[in-house]
Amino acid sequence: MGKIRPIYPPSVLEALENLDPELGSLEASRALRRTLSPEAARQAAELHELRRRAAGKLEGAASLLLTRRGLEQASDRRVAAARAARMAEGAPGGRVWDATCGIGGDALALAAAGLSVLASDVDPTATALAARNLRRAGRGGWAARASLTAPPLRAGAVDFLCADPDRRAGRESGRVGSPEAWSPRLSEVLAAVRGFRGACVKLPPAFEPEVALGDLPHSWQWVSLAGELKEVALWTGALARPGSGREVLALDRDGGAARYAGEPVEVSHLAPAEAASVAWIAEPDPAVLRAGLVGRLARDHGVTPLGPGLAYLGGEARPTSPLLRAWRVLGSVAVDRRRVRALLGEHDVGPLTVKKRGHPDPAETLARRLRGPGRRRGVLLVARLEQGHRAYLVERPPR
Repeated sequence: MGKIRPIYPPSVLEALENLDPELGSLEASRALRRTLSPEAARQAAELHELRRRAAGKLEGAASLLLTRRGLEQASDRRVAAARAARMAEGAPGGRVWDATCGIGGDALALAAAGLSVLASDVDPTATALAARNLRRAGRGGWAARASLTAPPLRAGAVDFLCADPDRRAGRESGRVGSPEAWSPRLSEVLAAVRGFRGACVKLPPAFEPEVALGDLPHSWQWVSLAGELKEVALWTGALARPGSGREVLALDRDGGAARYAGEPVEVSHLAPAEAASVAWIAEPDPAVLRAGLVGRLARDHGVTPLGPGLAYLGGEARPTSPLLRAWRVLGSVAVDRRRVRALLGEHDVGPLTVKKRGHPDPAETLARRLRGPGRRRGVLLVARLEQGHRAYLVERPPR
């Protein structure tokens, strides 16, 4: 266990206490240089800017100690809160070891959920920041410099493990992306989770769940926030839901959550004539896409893929699932510039926002090429059907 050292001198923190948190970077830098030495003013200005960037992402950002790397790697507060809630549900008041704590974002969420937290990291700077952030928030818990392979506690001292391997650790060796270049290595994490009642391992959004876990109870969960895929979570032991199939958790900006689970199923796609005449088109949440549950969700909500392997789903009625973003179709034509412009002209549409699936050209290129003669901005969905590509002029209905 390593010794924790202070990161920022007291003068920097005191100056920030008296600084308007809404000041822009330039104004803050000028104000800080009036009372601090050049180096202290630089440190204070950098921390002030990091706190501004963290607003909305991290709880209590205005008083946290941060680093650029720590902020980039930290989970969004809504994702961290959902993870902490699941752990607290598994064992109210239980003890959790956040073994790769970074600046302490997950540790703060775990403590806020009523769990007893030990936070640790191999990086002494990260450990010091996490210790101070936990103390400042009044959430309890403690921090120690330690690694997953050399735990700072005796066996059985905690119930759950939370681990988020550093995926940038292989940069110097050129092995970025390889799970065995992560820190700690994925094989080390999977070996460690067996020593706890349950564990949550955070993995990158594109991770394919093909690792061998043998008889270890486990389940996989894909997590999105406001339509952006954030992570894949591996839950093990008492925290797993092995009978539920693949899980999806879609969080919105306001803290709402939509959950879905099951096994992938195959569904047929629409014939070209049917696809050309749909009244509604829906696009699944990216967590549903990565979990491979598009077919199941389409079947459950009465919509059908427009083309083979396509994640645009069409139907005659508006789907109501929060996991489906729906558009009303105003008209559709084959992707031919003259036909598209004629359709747009009928609806007074000129500038376009293009979304596409299965078309080789970038959306920005299509938006320039297919721009209409009208004045209003429109949304055009371009989809690859069984025979050729089709353009759909759509509008988002009111909620």
